[in-house]
Amino acid sequence: MSRVRPIRAFVASVAIVTFVLACTSGPLSARRRAVPTPAPTESPIAIPPPTATPLSEGARLSRLQADLGAIARTTPGRLGIAVVDVATGGRYSVRGDESFPLASVAKLAIATVAFRMSDQRKLDLDERITVNRGASFAIWELIRAMLVSSDDTASDVVLRRVGGPSVVTGTLRRLNIRNLTIRTSEAELAADVRAKRRFVGGSENPGTPNALADLLVGIATQRFTLVDSTNEFLLDLDDVGMGRRRLRAGFPATLRFAHKTGTSATIDGTTDATNDAGLVTLPDGRRIAVVALLAESGSDEPFREAVLARVARAVANAYAP
Repeated sequence: MSRVRPIRAFVASVAIVTFVLACTSGPLSARRRAVPTPAPTESPIAIPPPTATPLSEGARLSRLQADLGAIARTTPGRLGIAVVDVATGGRYSVRGDESFPLASVAKLAIATVAFRMSDQRKLDLDERITVNRGASFAIWELIRAMLVSSDDTASDVVLRRVGGPSVVTGTLRRLNIRNLTIRTSEAELAADVRAKRRFVGGSENPGTPNALADLLVGIATQRFTLVDSTNEFLLDLDDVGMGRRRLRAGFPATLRFAHKTGTSATIDGTTDATNDAGLVTLPDGRRIAVVALLAESGSDEPFREAVLARVARAVANAYAP
């Protein structure tokens, strides 16, 4: 008896241990206490940065006058500006009625009179005229040369053929262009330059920014010339390659800009005319006449041209941002 109890006790102990081991055996993951998986958190919603509401054209145009005035105030010399919407007549100007020397921009007036006389059958544009050294050119070729290349000899030949400065000025008055006068030829202006005579106050061929803008509007609306002459006129102005750093530089390259530049000689450190005037066509087909005349400037040419580019940029921002 005494030996049976220990054996039974041992067997009982083994059975208990086996049961305990059986209960605690199995995969490790089953023996560990399950760790709760955190609930997914929602990603924060991306909030776009605030964007400025685009200004309406009316609001942009209401700032244009102030923008042009600021450019004029901060520019050394005397800057005159005129901007006119051909369709509506809306006008913005700075020193718009002050007189400026036009330099070669005056060729716009001579060409207008020549095309108008052609429309009235008073001038045959195919007529050939002998110029220097016996070379002859049709009048339309001379007009193109004076506009596209700003050829002074061609301009003087056309001026003489239409009747001279008094005829051009008289025609402008009948067209209600009051403040633009043709007084002298390019040859006479060249003589003044050789004599170092400056054109202070527009004493050569003078004109105001508003008068030049009115001339451009009259051309664009075919009030001064018939449709064929107007198209030929504007195509010539489209081909002007001079002054690319002036108004042209301030307009997007996609916009058509038909224009004429003018520049005087620099005498004693002062340049009396750094000019540009033309018609820019907006993406919707509207045309805007833009005139910028810089006189009495002591700055170098890159600076003067950059001023005119700023004027065009202000106009572009207002009408075609």
